[in-house]
Amino acid sequence: MKKDLIFAPIMVIIGALLFLFDLTGAIAHIAISVAGILVLAVYTGATKKEWKIPALEIIMRVVYALTLISGIVIMNVQNIAPLTIGHKISAIVFGVLLVALFAHKLILKLKK
Repeated sequence: MKKDLIFAPIMVIIGALLFLFDLTGAIAHIAISVAGILVLAVYTGATKKEWKIPALEIIMRVVYALTLISGIVIMNVQNIAPLTIGHKISAIVFGVLLVALFAHKLILKLKK
C-alpha cells in the first residue's frame, strides 16, 4: 500500500496534466506521456504482487497503451474524429480505473 501512496498520486497528476493539452501543447504532452510510461512501468513492477483486482489492473495498463498508441496515430494522421474520440474516451477510462483501483486499495487498508 505504501507504494500505491507514492505512485498512484503521481499517475493522477500525470493524467491531469495530459488532460490539459490545450495549456501544455504537443511537446509537453508527449514528454508527460513518456513520463507516464516510465512511472507506470515502475509502478507495475513495484506493486504487481499487491494487486487486489488483477484483471482491472491489467485493463488499466492496456487502456493507457491504447491511449498512447491512438495519440501517436493522431499525431501522424489528422482529422479522424472517431480516433480522436476513442483517444479521449480511453484516457478517461484510464483515469477512472486508476482512481477507482487506488480508492479500493485505500478502503481495504483503512478497514484493517
